[in-house]
Amino acid sequence: MIWILFKSIVKAKKAGLMRLRPATEITRLDCLMAACAKCCKNLGSPRVTPQEAEKIGMEQLCHFGNAIFTKSRGSTCILLREGFCGIYEVRPSGCHEYPWYNIDGKLFFDSGCPGIKHDRDERPKAGDIQTWENFFPQTGSIGRWLLRCLCIVR
Repeated sequence: MIWILFKSIVKAKKAGLMRLRPATEITRLDCLMAACAKCCKNLGSPRVTPQEAEKIGMEQLCHFGNAIFTKSRGSTCILLREGFCGIYEVRPSGCHEYPWYNIDGKLFFDSGCPGIKHDRDERPKAGDIQTWENFFPQTGSIGRWLLRCLCIVR
């Protein structure tokens, strides 16, 4: 799974995503949805909580150890249908939270997301976003460190 994860991150980076920057200035998301869907097409398999899994349906999910993810084709989420999320109302929290990330209690955003705007402040609080580590179960500290090096723009 760790190699699938790294492969997915590299694909997302090639598509212009996973360019995480600290959210220190006014920022908001104006999601372009079907006109874009870059996150769904490139970030693939978000982690799902057991409660979310019940709503989504197990036939659309896969397990890795004790973690649950949506299935994907390559790096494209299988729940993407004609440019729209097929389960939008019950989508996983990772999808709902994107492009925001909580890294060590600080808020970051994916500057590659075409829906990012800097005209008014609608940033969430870092504590309201699941932690970065939650996205990468069983990767270990070295794997998470490498992912940070790949994704955080300095």
